This record gives sequence, C-alpha cells and structure tokens, in this order.
Amino acid sequence: MAENTVSSPLVKQRDYAQDIAKGIGILLVLQVHIFDYPQWYQIIMAITGVWLMPFFFTLSGYYYRPGARSRGESIRRRTVQLLKPYFMYSGVIWVITTVYNLISGDLTLWASFKQYLTFLFSRNTLTLLGLAEKAPRTAISFSSATGPFWFIAMMFFADVIFFLIADWVLANMKRFLSVTSGLIMLTFLLNVLVAKIGTGLPWNVQNVPMATALMLFGAMFGRHKVLSKGFTTPLWTVINSLVVVGLIVLIQWQFRGAGAFSAGVFMYFGAVEVFPCVLFGIISPFMAVSFSRLIDKIPVVNKALAWVGLRTLPILLVHMMISQFITLLTPFDARVMGRQGTIIAESFLNLVLTVVVIVLYRIVWEFFLKKIKSGKQKA
Repeated sequence: MAENTVSSPLVKQRDYAQDIAKGIGILLVLQVHIFDYPQWYQIIMAITGVWLMPFFFTLSGYYYRPGARSRGESIRRRTVQLLKPYFMYSGVIWVITTVYNLISGDLTLWASFKQYLTFLFSRNTLTLLGLAEKAPRTAISFSSATGPFWFIAMMFFADVIFFLIADWVLANMKRFLSVTSGLIMLTFLLNVLVAKIGTGLPWNVQNVPMATALMLFGAMFGRHKVLSKGFTTPLWTVINSLVVVGLIVLIQWQFRGAGAFSAGVFMYFGAVEVFPCVLFGIISPFMAVSFSRLIDKIPVVNKALAWVGLRTLPILLVHMMISQFITLLTPFDARVMGRQGTIIAESFLNLVLTVVVIVLYRIVWEFFLKKIKSGKQKA
C-alpha cells in the first residue's frame, strides 16, 4: 500500500491492471469502513471486504526481486515509506480532532493526550498491563480516525521479517513451502494464545507471521509472473476469476465471515480464521487483477482507478477522519430514524463525499509539492 508518484521510473514499468486492482481495493476498504449497513447487507460486506487485507499483503510482495537491494537498504527505504506517514498523519489527525473536541467541549486536553499515547503504545499493550481505560465518547473520535493505521504497523513488522529472509526463502521451492507453512502455523498458535488471554498482542503482532507469508507468496507470484498479462489466455483469465469469486461467495455464504481480517484481529471463528484468510490472500489477486484487465480497456475509468491505486497509503490514512467530519454535516441520522433505506442512502452519500474530498486534497497537496520541488531545483 505504499504511496508512489506518477513520475517514478518504477511506475512506468508497472502493470497498470494491478494499480487499477489496488484502486478498486482501497475503494472497497472505504465501503467497509464507512457503510453503516443493516443486517441484510452483511453478506455483501463480507464478500466485498473479506479478501481485501490479505490481497494487499500479497500484492505488496509481488514486485520484490531477490538481490535488487541489500537487506539493510530495503528495510531503510521501507521504514521511511511507512513510518514517516504513520507518525506524520497520526500527529496531524490528533491535532485536528483535539482542536475540534476542545472547542466543542467533548474532551479535555489531557484526555486527548492519553488517547494519543494509547495509539502509540497500542491499546493491546495497555490492556495486557492492566492500564487500559474506557475511551470517552467524543464527537470526533481520534481512535476511530486512526483505526486503519493498524495495517501500516503490521506491514512494517512484516516487511522487516520479509526483507531479512526473502532472498534465502525464494531461492528454493522446498524452503519456500516449509517457511510459509511455518509462518502460517505460528500465526495460528499465536491466535490460540490471544483467545486464551482475551486480548490481542501489542500492535496485533500475532498476525505478522501470516502477513509475511502472504508477502512471500506475492514475491513468488512475481518471480513467475503469474499475474502478468501474458501468463494465460483471456478465456482462462475469466474462468479463473469466476472460480475465485465462486469460492469467496461459497465460503462467506456457508460461514458468514470466515477469514475476515478486521483491525488486525480474526473474527467469528477464532484462530482457525488464519487458514481461510491465507486462502483469500492467495486466490484474490487473480480475481482482482483479472477483473482490472477488463476495466483497463475503458478510457477515463482506468486512469481514475489507477490514480487512486497509486495513492492507497494516504487514502487509507485520512479517510476515516474525513468520513467522521462529513457525518457531522449530514442533515439526518439514519440510525435514530431506524429506516434501512435511509441508512444505505446516508452511507452512500458519506462514501461519495469522502472520495471527493480525498481526491481534491491529493490534487491540491501534490500541486504544492510539485511547486516546492520545482522551486528548489531552480534555486
């Protein structure tokens, strides 16, 4: 999910169908986070959302090439790519939400500061130490606004492990299968522990081994170019995509959420969730990228989705705060009115406005960055 710039040499070599797939994926993430859906909509949410996080982890490993950079350089670059926006965006969001809540009288400065400390040290850390306290109900919740940040923390830990072992693991297929199987089983055992102690481990690290395994699967896919345009015929691309969709629908219909990956915690069936989650991470790229190859032929739409796909990281980090502010401006409250049609209408309006605000923000932000960069080059 790392952010890329359109002018990057790497982007020119990219398969834009994969960027379109990421664009579709992050829009579906927004749908899952923003929709206040009624009971009958849950199966739709499960089908459209259950494969998303495993998909992003798998695709993040796709472009890795063994030996391209040293382990230290890869870790250094990824640390900057992930932790810099992690702290920068969380700091800005904390200031904005704190100012609003102080003005509205919903929160004291000290209580707001404790919320930020909880974010930095992980709510699970405080729970394990017996220091957690119930978060106050506020008009703009900093905790909710930074909820998606769990993905960045987990990606960072998974990346460090991945870069340390990737070259060694990918050099041998037997080694690859044994290591990925071991990582998956380790995640399963850690989630068994989580079920016993009743809370996640700090920063949800119980799921990091699984995320690393999915990145290794992605790197193996990249090595054999299994997601490339020429890997298979268009007919088999469509057939394989339909089979993947059918598998996801079947699992969701039978188990109502198996493999759901929300806030870094497996839901519904405990530790066994690891296995369908890994399955989704392996099969979902075929569905998403194959579908994106069809969209790639549609002018304007393909460029718009690729533009979104190249900016998944900032979109992930800001959308919940923007959505919360938009909710305050909504002239009705569907949950109070109790009308299911109104719930869907309000949620859809919130989603559309959130996307519009994000697009305008990125256009303006990138315009000023370009001006600053050109000014420095002239100087």
